[in-house]
Amino acid sequence: MPKLILTAVLTIACLCSYPAHLEVRPIHAREMQKPDAPFAQKVPRYRIRMDDYRIVSPEGSHKKIALLTIDDGPSGESSRQLLEVLERHQAKAIWFVNGSQLASKNQDGTITFKPKKAALLRDIKQRGHLIGNHTWQHANLRKQPAERQREEIISTNRAIRQLTGETPRYFRPPFGAYTDVSNNICREEGMVSLNWSVGSSDWDARVYKKPRGIARQVLGSIHPGATILFHDRMWTARELDDILTGLEHAGYQFVLPTEGSQPATISGQARGSK
Repeated sequence: MPKLILTAVLTIACLCSYPAHLEVRPIHAREMQKPDAPFAQKVPRYRIRMDDYRIVSPEGSHKKIALLTIDDGPSGESSRQLLEVLERHQAKAIWFVNGSQLASKNQDGTITFKPKKAALLRDIKQRGHLIGNHTWQHANLRKQPAERQREEIISTNRAIRQLTGETPRYFRPPFGAYTDVSNNICREEGMVSLNWSVGSSDWDARVYKKPRGIARQVLGSIHPGATILFHDRMWTARELDDILTGLEHAGYQFVLPTEGSQPATISGQARGSK
């Protein structure tokens, strides 16, 4: 049988065998739409408001979110305890580290890393935290000449970059004491100069030596969008779980900034001092 005739016969046979009672209806466009894939979901965006150092979202500045920051590390055992508490609460932080914690400077200008501290910094980053610059020796920049300020900041960036492969996006001047020089260096390095809006006072013996002293200080001064200042200390590690639990019960979420680098600014004042 010729191929054309055979095809026609088969087509007629299929049509005749098609159930007569089957109702065929058009498919609406909405039925053809696939559900959103997980990666297509909107990712929350958070930025730091530089006039008061609050972290805000597009939904508004009154949302109960907080940015956790930890200065002066990595110290060692207190760093590990802080990491464990943060892990339990699924919270991330910006760790503002000192270069002198990570390495020692040699006379020829090179640096020698401290293996345990270097490994600890890499672990902090691998857990999803951000690494920030807190100068090499924690010097008050307002008491230093311009060249010393530059060395304090640039050498710390260099050490962090060697260990993590990234230049920090955030800089915190010791004691919150930024200068025109430090702000200019931040611009050159693509960093944001970031102080805080809630001080934990964990540097003040009159606070941290009292039972729940740090917790009372933070929970009593918290506000939506707070950037909270902690330090890498054992007494802070002991109270952090209590603090984060209290904030969670008050409806707070812990977030990190998601915006890219912003120009450094000298507007705004840190709340508290250290």
